[in-house]
Amino acid sequence: MKNNFAILISLLIGYSVFGQKTPISFVNNERAKDTIRDFVSDWDERISEITLTSKTEFEFRSFPSWSSCLTWREYYGTWERKNDTLIFSDQYEVVENDARFIFSNKNQNKHYQLEFRTDKNSKLSEKNIKIQFVYDYDADLKDVKREMKLDNNFSLKILFSDIPNRKKLASIRYEYFLPNGEKRYGYITENQTVNEKESDLPNQIGIILVEKPKKEIIYRVTKAILLDDKLKIISKEKNKSDLPDYTGEIEFKDFYEKLNGE
Repeated sequence: MKNNFAILISLLIGYSVFGQKTPISFVNNERAKDTIRDFVSDWDERISEITLTSKTEFEFRSFPSWSSCLTWREYYGTWERKNDTLIFSDQYEVVENDARFIFSNKNQNKHYQLEFRTDKNSKLSEKNIKIQFVYDYDADLKDVKREMKLDNNFSLKILFSDIPNRKKLASIRYEYFLPNGEKRYGYITENQTVNEKESDLPNQIGIILVEKPKKEIIYRVTKAILLDDKLKIISKEKNKSDLPDYTGEIEFKDFYEKLNGE
């Protein structure tokens, strides 16, 4: 009987909140604390605001750094209520990389050899290509841009002596047009970060341009329970992708309190 009474109270609380007009916001502006150095960090990627913007739509807002609005993030989707549980649903797209690279070294070469083709071996036509030499961040050097031409085999030879400060080179950026008019650009690097040099680039580089990169939709479901005027996230899940998914997880705080006056 006691458990049934608790459930009834919880349901009544849910109805009292959702009987109000939207938007309804639940907020937690607590910042992450560095327990080792015992100070409150300015950087916190967790969601700070959960807003029911309409009877079916929601918005999550994150403010990683209050000092820079460029870091703020919003996530949108739909929501529904089942008893005292709110179910938030959203989705995003993951896309296959539009280029693949084959690296090798030839010890006697004193140049980079870039060889372009497509994954379906379609005939290339454009000979003009834009190249940019990207240097290690700590070198404090400006990137160097060049307009070059591919040879008849759609290869490009770049002499080491033609690259200023080559010892500081972190990556090579290319910009090229496929026959269908699509522009492809990317960074040739084996490093995790395009402007951090970890090792020298191999001098033989095959660039395979993917004509039709695969796409997948990732569906994400987040569940929260309503306790008095507070929301608590209780679960997160999303479907798996056959493609690499570099999208970070949405992180939440322990509780979100209903904003006064709403």
